Amino acid sequence: MKTLALLGGPKAVTLPLKSSVVIDDDERRLVNEVLDRGELSRFMGSPTPGIEDVLVMPSAAAENYSPQYFTFLGGRMVRRFEAEAARYFGVKYMVSANSATSCLSMALAAAGIGPGDEVITTCMSFNATAMSVLMFNSIPVFVDVSADNFCLDPEAVARAITPRTKAILVVHLLGFPADMEAIMAIADRRRLVVIEDCAQAPGTKSNGRYVGTIGQAGVFSLQETKNFQTGEGGLLATNDPAIARKARLIRNHGESVPDASWDDEDLANVVGFNFRMTELTAAFGVGQMGKLSENNRVRADNARYLTKALAAIPGLRPVPFKPDWVPHILPMLYDAEATGVPRALVLRALREEGVPVGSGYTRLMHENPLFVRQVAYGRHGCPWKCAGEGYTAPAHPCPTAEDLLRHRFIWFYHINRPNGLAEMEQVVEAFLKVFSSLEELKNCPQGEVALGYKW
Repeated sequence: MKTLALLGGPKAVTLPLKSSVVIDDDERRLVNEVLDRGELSRFMGSPTPGIEDVLVMPSAAAENYSPQYFTFLGGRMVRRFEAEAARYFGVKYMVSANSATSCLSMALAAAGIGPGDEVITTCMSFNATAMSVLMFNSIPVFVDVSADNFCLDPEAVARAITPRTKAILVVHLLGFPADMEAIMAIADRRRLVVIEDCAQAPGTKSNGRYVGTIGQAGVFSLQETKNFQTGEGGLLATNDPAIARKARLIRNHGESVPDASWDDEDLANVVGFNFRMTELTAAFGVGQMGKLSENNRVRADNARYLTKALAAIPGLRPVPFKPDWVPHILPMLYDAEATGVPRALVLRALREEGVPVGSGYTRLMHENPLFVRQVAYGRHGCPWKCAGEGYTAPAHPCPTAEDLLRHRFIWFYHINRPNGLAEMEQVVEAFLKVFSSLEELKNCPQGEVALGYKW
């Protein structure tokens, strides 16, 4: 038995695990096209003739729409990227932005969600999910997840609905799909909007349909660690022309477009931000669209290999993905009672072997001081205190999420391309080394054990 790296032995992982950024001549050629043309942004932030037709133009038609040098829908690379993404996911409209957080806010606002409205969402996601709800003064209501898929528990959603509830913000966590059939049934029954956060699930399907195309709108992230990326950026997918229209307005200084003919419903939420994507970013995105399927295939192959290879380790259960689910991170469930070793110590031992693992998010979203104290806009507690006298934000227990995050989760991040079989074999070696040395770990001083992996 080899000595653990934590106790002075050699690391099990000698091949460096690589980041998910895969760049080749495709991106270089496309970016150079933009540089050679000298077109860094071609958004026009003011109305042009036929603006109403432009605002509801399908992305495929907008790709070749160029009546003038600048357009309200952006330059040729932005429109090409949106068109290619729309074709890939099979939707009518794809609206790009500077981040997925912006896209989530655009989607909610475009669907009519506003001040004092409650939006039910998961208690376990990255902060951006909840922050997007606040953007237009709506109120996030956090509920528990299902132990089966780590996504919104439909029964918890149903219990959380109040007369103020206007939307459900679903998160397809780690690449697992939420139970969209059950969630859509609840939403249809109660006439609620469903927005899908697919930041970690581009390519995952639910009952044969891509997540992000099932609710009224879906959002994909292009941040550097995602399955496809532009560094920063996001895409909003929808088949609803009304949502596409208003999202395009919100993205691009939409307040400059209205005239006296607009009624209050048209004006609602058209507080135009600058969420626009640059031509350079879009050019990079076009190159990445051509890699998404291969990126997803490698993630799935690596996750399947690890799931099978680690399945027999006592106290550890890798969670398998179905064939039409695309893993973003491989989660494993740890049983400290079975091993007799605290999870934090196992995590530290694995990291010392060269395996970057974590325990999930630092905290659940509702534990953020902003939500605990209910202070966001100004010092007076908006949007909560601004929701009306006597309003109390609903609070719901999240025991499943708490157990997963506090005790059970082990996340392995580097299933991404260009890591392949050779890297995964060393990861398995590291796990086997650590879990065959539990007795040594039990006697290891724990005073310096790290409590979480800083990703």
